[in-house]
Amino acid sequence: MRKLHLILLTLAIMTFVFQRPGSAGLLDAINTCSRVAERGGGVFAFASKGGIETFFSLPNIAAMLGGKRPFHLIVGIDAITNAEALLQLSALVTQYQPALKAQVFLHSQAPCTFHPKFSWFYGEEKFSLITGSGNLTERGLGQKPGGQAANWEAFSTQSLEGETALAVEKEISDWLQAQAKAETLCSLDDPRVLEKAMANARVRYNNGLKAPAQPKAAAPKHAAKALAVAAPALQQQEILIRELPSTRGGQGDIGQTAHRHFFGHDGTDKFIFTQYVELDGTLHAVKKVWLFYNAASNNYRLELPESKGQYEVGPNDERMILIAAKLDERSFRYTILRPITNQPAYKKVRLLFGPHPLAGRRLMKESYVSPDLLRDAWDDAPIDLLPISLPTAEP
Repeated sequence: MRKLHLILLTLAIMTFVFQRPGSAGLLDAINTCSRVAERGGGVFAFASKGGIETFFSLPNIAAMLGGKRPFHLIVGIDAITNAEALLQLSALVTQYQPALKAQVFLHSQAPCTFHPKFSWFYGEEKFSLITGSGNLTERGLGQKPGGQAANWEAFSTQSLEGETALAVEKEISDWLQAQAKAETLCSLDDPRVLEKAMANARVRYNNGLKAPAQPKAAAPKHAAKALAVAAPALQQQEILIRELPSTRGGQGDIGQTAHRHFFGHDGTDKFIFTQYVELDGTLHAVKKVWLFYNAASNNYRLELPESKGQYEVGPNDERMILIAAKLDERSFRYTILRPITNQPAYKKVRLLFGPHPLAGRRLMKESYVSPDLLRDAWDDAPIDLLPISLPTAEP
């Protein structure tokens, strides 16, 4: 056995790199190994939209998929991976079908965490294996998202031939088959995956260090200011509070400002994920909603099935209120308060609109506030409606 082991080792060439923040070493290795690949794949514990964009914009990865050479990607969803990542992957799968296959590893073995990070490529009778600490995120790949610092990572690249290459490829293939049999490999739109992605989007990670100060953007001109609070940049105001007019059942007229600057319609129709939260904390199923604008009807509405039923108007012309939390650019949780049915909570939240105009046309009131401000005003708000912070970047 020792002699065989030594022979196998001679068929493997390995390089090891300790990567500093901002280095492109890992990306260069992936790009190089995929240059002549006939097939490949990757398994990553966590993924982000930026990391996915960075990986699949590598010239040789794009050429590989454009040439219909298959690549099988599996991402974990125990943390980090959110709606933005899933929707980005879905778009790429559509673009590169049938070459690109993407699945999500979903397990029920808490508190265990799915944590591998590696990719592989086979071409010209060689098997390249890239194994390291970096996830499929910008920081994990060594990049600096939004001017922020990247991670310190380490990785190794192995070039294998002969029996060694066959043995490693078989190990990966056997694992994939076993997971398919165990039904841990799920589609990108599996309802359980969407639920977990929404829960991941709710979490903000903080390592305790202060990030460099970013310039503040002005809030939209038409956004109402919260009571006694100077309006911060809209991207810092993660909570939308808006009166809903009586419109078609199941749709909410959210107005131009919220439609564009909060829900993110930037001129291109797209999907977002929404999830309704009952006042008792019960979560409804995650919905994949088409965010669109109809110019012919000047339609700034959003599908809100929970607004169906009898529309309530309070004794002082109070209207039903939408409270929506922006968890990430494509994930939103929301609830609806009715002026009569939910009177105690309604009174607390309504104060955030400020004084009611005494004259003029009756417009729907709108305010953008921070989660802390909403908690201060509405102390018994559903816990799962609002984002939370954890003191670490990974579980």
